[in-house]
Amino acid sequence: MKMRRMVWACLAVWLASTAWVSTGTAAETLRFATGFSPMHTMQVKVFEPWAKKISEMTGGRIEVKMFPAGALGKPATLYELAEKGIADIAYTLHDYTPGRFPMTEVFALPYMTPGAEKTAAAMWNTYEQSADFRKEYGQVKLLALFCHPGGDFHTTRRPIRSLDDLKGLKIRTASPYVTQALKIYGAIPIAMPITEAYSALERGVVDGTVAPWEGLGVFKLDDLTRFALEIDFYTMTMMVVMNQRKYDALPADIRKAIDETTGLTMSLAAGKAYDETDEPYKSRALGKGIQINTLSDEEMGRLKGLTHPLRKEWVEKGAAKNLDAQAVLQTALRLLEMN
Repeated sequence: MKMRRMVWACLAVWLASTAWVSTGTAAETLRFATGFSPMHTMQVKVFEPWAKKISEMTGGRIEVKMFPAGALGKPATLYELAEKGIADIAYTLHDYTPGRFPMTEVFALPYMTPGAEKTAAAMWNTYEQSADFRKEYGQVKLLALFCHPGGDFHTTRRPIRSLDDLKGLKIRTASPYVTQALKIYGAIPIAMPITEAYSALERGVVDGTVAPWEGLGVFKLDDLTRFALEIDFYTMTMMVVMNQRKYDALPADIRKAIDETTGLTMSLAAGKAYDETDEPYKSRALGKGIQINTLSDEEMGRLKGLTHPLRKEWVEKGAAKNLDAQAVLQTALRLLEMN
């Protein structure tokens, strides 16, 4: 009888532990919010594979549930949703929260994008090397930093082959620094979301737009544009953040799995995935008869040089907030191997 009781007791313990694992699998759901389509490059090529890997690494104890297309909130609110815990994880653009990430803005300056993967590495390593940069993410668990490949000029009526060709052109702008650079070039920046660019190009409200090849294709702007100038002019920076309290409450082994698969690892994966969008969308544009132009080294140097005062202005703005912006700029340029 005593032996039988011991067997039943052991069985009860085993069943209870099995039930805990099963319950844990269902209960430990991480809500991952994005503002983009379920077919977006990042979701298909980066986030869904990551979710699967995390589930495998934790023996099914974690399920990452995707909420794309603003299902948990408008794109402009996604960072705040993660910060407050309404979403556990969020993928969003820094431009949606203007002024909140002044040091990260260094990578939004013109001509700071020698490829998305390389820039993603520089972004993450600058974050690790700069205390002022890290402070910007003090309210969340930062999982990744990255950007899209350098954006170019795309026009409808006439090609851009020199700085002079930009003068007087109405160009859809993408960010405050792009706007400033366009003014320096003598172009007329027109602010609007890329979702409105098709109609604006079609009606002649703008003569062209800045966009990476992916953006041109996704929003079908290559149906209207006839000329492109490839100069890696700008990028838009992005982040994946996690609610800090949610992260801290997870078991140590699950936190370890998250740490091992995010940070520089996820940043590089996102940058690489974005770089890989360039060729197919560029080929698509060529197939539609779009003429692609480049500039001579001398003319490129001229365009870049005209925007260098924007770096000085950015440093001065940071210094006014008691931030070591000069050191951040130098770190970023060194990691990008630029001057």
